Amino acid sequence: MNKYINLNFFILLLLSLLFNAALLNSQDDIEHSMVKKMPGFKLKKSLSKKSNFSIFQFRIIENKKIITLEKKGRYWKLVYHNLDNKGKFNTKISKIDIMNNYRAAAKEMGGKVLYAKRGRITFTLPLNNGGILWAYVTALDGNYDLIIIEEEGFKKQLVFSADQMKRTLDSLGTISIYDINFDTAKDKLKYGAEKVLVEIVKLMKNYPELIIEIQGHTDNVGLANYNLDLSNKRADTVKDYLLLFGVEKKRMIAKGYGLSKPIVSNDTEEGRAKNRRVELLKLN
Repeated sequence: MNKYINLNFFILLLLSLLFNAALLNSQDDIEHSMVKKMPGFKLKKSLSKKSNFSIFQFRIIENKKIITLEKKGRYWKLVYHNLDNKGKFNTKISKIDIMNNYRAAAKEMGGKVLYAKRGRITFTLPLNNGGILWAYVTALDGNYDLIIIEEEGFKKQLVFSADQMKRTLDSLGTISIYDINFDTAKDKLKYGAEKVLVEIVKLMKNYPELIIEIQGHTDNVGLANYNLDLSNKRADTVKDYLLLFGVEKKRMIAKGYGLSKPIVSNDTEEGRAKNRRVELLKLN
């Protein structure tokens, strides 16, 4: 009888340990793989959660005004604290320290700080799938909350072939292209841009009568003069690529328009992504 009791007790103990281990692992998995906690801080698991979909209003500064943008996607709420020997919040680590930590981390990862006031900071980071990670930190001395939304990027159209480009130019006079990507805030082409640039080379060689204006366009993030200069440089980069492959200089004009010609509203990340484009305008 005692053998059976001991065996049952052992089984119950094993199941309990496995359950607790599984629960612990699932809680540890709550944390985000990209946005790390500050050194010395611990996750308050009972107050933290994640879900496949939620909505959050992020504060940003636009045209010197504080506004909110609604973002939807995969969601994290992470609560962190740093406790002293008495189990109280370690106030030696101020909310300013926390804000500065995340401000620096965002910039190092190619992100943008869109709001930073009174212990609150909003920043974005680019995701590998073309989407945007939005993060909002509410900081107090020794503790902070971190809200994250992973917003999917809009679905880009397939690379146009040379003949498709010609048909669109003949019917509409212009075509927007989203597959010529550049490094953030730079005019250097990113890997993969050559796929569509090769088709533009074919377009110009297959139709020798065609004359085009290569236009660079940006969203409204940043100063107007900065965006204008960047768009001019990016248009010149595309032109230089075509020159390199034998397209005549007299058949191309490169011009940047900065943020002056949006095709949709800049109020959402999807809209801003559509406004960041290279456009070909048929001149002849």
